[in-house]
Amino acid sequence: MPSREAEYEVLLSRGDSLDNDSEQSQSSPPRDDEKAWLHSPTSAGPSSTPTTSTSLTRWLGALVLLVGLTDIAALAYTARLASTVFAPKDFAARLEYASPYIGLPELYESGQVNASALEPITIRPRVSAQVFPNEPDRLAPRGEHDYWHEVFGQMSPNERRLRVTNDVHTVVQFRAIDFGMEDCRLVLTLPALGEPLERGASLEMTPGSHLAVYRLNAQGPIDVKTLSHRTKPPVQYKVATVEVDGKGGETEMYRFPCPWSSLHVFEVVCAQGTECFLDAWSSHNTTYGVNMIQHQTI
Repeated sequence: MPSREAEYEVLLSRGDSLDNDSEQSQSSPPRDDEKAWLHSPTSAGPSSTPTTSTSLTRWLGALVLLVGLTDIAALAYTARLASTVFAPKDFAARLEYASPYIGLPELYESGQVNASALEPITIRPRVSAQVFPNEPDRLAPRGEHDYWHEVFGQMSPNERRLRVTNDVHTVVQFRAIDFGMEDCRLVLTLPALGEPLERGASLEMTPGSHLAVYRLNAQGPIDVKTLSHRTKPPVQYKVATVEVDGKGGETEMYRFPCPWSSLHVFEVVCAQGTECFLDAWSSHNTTYGVNMIQHQTI
């Protein structure tokens, strides 16, 4: 028995010494070789996190840059489309008229058939607008007889105005569109003073007024929205001088060839050195003013 108790005491004393050694090892500072091992890159597992974060940031930055460059390229392409495909705004007016009369010129030139007799066709001006020589930048009036309808909204009657004074000129534009009707006459059509007129038509004038008519050198259709005395086509030459006597009727002023699809623009002014006054409105069923009459040529 005494020997076993002695053994227990020895074991307990050894356990206490081991505990003291472990406490000393935990409380004692690490040695230099331990510090070097603790701070070495291979031993520090969590230190790889900053490297991964930096790489991810770089990839995200590159992605944002790529998206930004793609957006800029798309905007540049869209802007080019807008400046080429959809411009200028009046490109449709510059397109050449395609003839619907395919084969007819060759047919009639062959002499195998004869055309039927056709009555002359009266063509109303597509444009009849006023310009002001004393105010060269003033735009031509538009929609002077427009009105509001409760059911149909804004209404624009098919009416034309011919107004000529010493301060106002009228520009008229015609397009020849009928096949085989290429002999044209420019005419002035007016009612007689005091003649009853239908609604929309009117006439004011000074009998004995002298009007001069000039052909304008138009390269394309007139844009009424931008028409002024400064922007109108330049004068090409004078074609007629006519006196309005108040008796009414139709006065032929100028005869000229008018091939199919050709454009013809004229300016009506007071004859130089004279006083004149004429203000005529046509209505839906009348043709007062300056008109073009096409005569058959086949």
